[in-house]
Amino acid sequence: QAIWAQGLRPPIESSLWARVQFLASGDLCAMVAVFGRPGFALVATSGAALVLQCFAGSSLRGGQQRGQPSEDPLKILFVGNSFTFGPSAFNTTEQNNLPRFFKLVAESLNHSVHQQEDTIGGCNVFVHRPSINPLGLNCSDTAYADCLSSGLKDCNYEQCWAVNNTHVDLSDGCSVNPGILYGVQDAPCPQRLMKQDFGAWDVVVLQDNSILPSVVGALNQMLAPSVSEYSRVLRQSGAHQTRRFGEPLLAMFMTWSYYDGGHRKCPGASFPPTCFPNGTLDSFTDCETSDAWSESVAGHPCMAYSLARGYAEMLDYGAKVLVPSGLAWEAARGSEPIPQQCKAAIDAEFPGPGPLANLSLPIKLEDETLARWRGAKAQDLFLYQGPDYNSTYCDDGCHVDNHPSALGQYLNALVFFATLFGESPVGADWPQGQVVDGMALPTIDEQDARALQHIAHEVVVPYLATWWSGSLVPRRTAPPAMPLPLWRPGSEAVGGEMFGGGA
Repeated sequence: QAIWAQGLRPPIESSLWARVQFLASGDLCAMVAVFGRPGFALVATSGAALVLQCFAGSSLRGGQQRGQPSEDPLKILFVGNSFTFGPSAFNTTEQNNLPRFFKLVAESLNHSVHQQEDTIGGCNVFVHRPSINPLGLNCSDTAYADCLSSGLKDCNYEQCWAVNNTHVDLSDGCSVNPGILYGVQDAPCPQRLMKQDFGAWDVVVLQDNSILPSVVGALNQMLAPSVSEYSRVLRQSGAHQTRRFGEPLLAMFMTWSYYDGGHRKCPGASFPPTCFPNGTLDSFTDCETSDAWSESVAGHPCMAYSLARGYAEMLDYGAKVLVPSGLAWEAARGSEPIPQQCKAAIDAEFPGPGPLANLSLPIKLEDETLARWRGAKAQDLFLYQGPDYNSTYCDDGCHVDNHPSALGQYLNALVFFATLFGESPVGADWPQGQVVDGMALPTIDEQDARALQHIAHEVVVPYLATWWSGSLVPRRTAPPAMPLPLWRPGSEAVGGEMFGGGA
């Protein structure tokens, strides 16, 4: 357990380490049930005393019994956009909110969680950075409402905007840069990183724009500097407070491919324009004259691999943990092969093989019957927008967008649990209309939930050494962050039109 607390790994094969780590972090009997006699014998030969713990009926984590909370609450902050806050589906009111789905899963498995989020729809991590969103600013309480009521024609862009919506009260002291637009389901509050309402954060999760990690230029000039900044701030803040893992963890939320992959010639994701004041993602590519980018995200296996490589690179810039949700989605969809041509082109964009080089991707499930979302059935993982919705994410007449449905978000929550706690999520509760931290959850089917639990287990637990292979102290120096110019309506973006689409 001391090794685990320090984030250290012995130099052994990853599947073996998964067995040892699972033993150290959870119930030995559960480890025997999941991994079978070979794993049991392997650990038993390393220390018979550990095996006796099983028959004593206790866990190695703090000597706690099953059914009892085993430690202080995990304090976790989610930074992202609508992929994290989870918009409601057509004709429903319940959000598919990842922080609350995660809390539901964790607390059903006896791990208490304190969660908060800083989410702005359509935005990227770059505009959440603490250096441009400090505490204690004198911001306008009315500028945002006045701007909206004028139809965006009479807006004050000279002063930061205080946030006041359904999920963030004016008294919370949260603000955004002028021009940042948000809705009633967002929870914008970049200041939560430093406010630390529950004490020093154990984990801070970063989730970027849905397509940005596939654009290497933007990855290097926007995401990598942002990750380095968050890493530096986390190392410096709360230095004398007790932390669950001995150090703060910066975790990258690897997101998923769109239903049919990129499905476009250029990235084009640039709305709201204040989230991309330096220009659209198109300006980081040569997509107008070349098909290189579009081919790298053509089809969901290629796009999933491109996103996975991009997020994994952040383990060299100060992220400690990679949460492989995108790979779990591919497993749920049947682990279709990654075309070698696109894989080679994506790999050529990076300086080395990267942290995923030791894996055989896509990850294949031992029980292939768990992959219940093959072909058109994969639409169930995405957010349904109604019968009249003309989706740009498919060619087969689908009515979904790129956001997660309740099923997709539940899979994300399970992957988060397995990655951060190092335990199997099999047996967790699932959304059934519960109210979690003041928010009612949707309802999903029990059999689907149980299948997703096993998928998350198979994708995460055997490869924990890979998911935890980062370093809070950056191993590579990120390029300087791009300047963040003051955006004004009608200002021309660098390299293209200001308006596009994407989360």
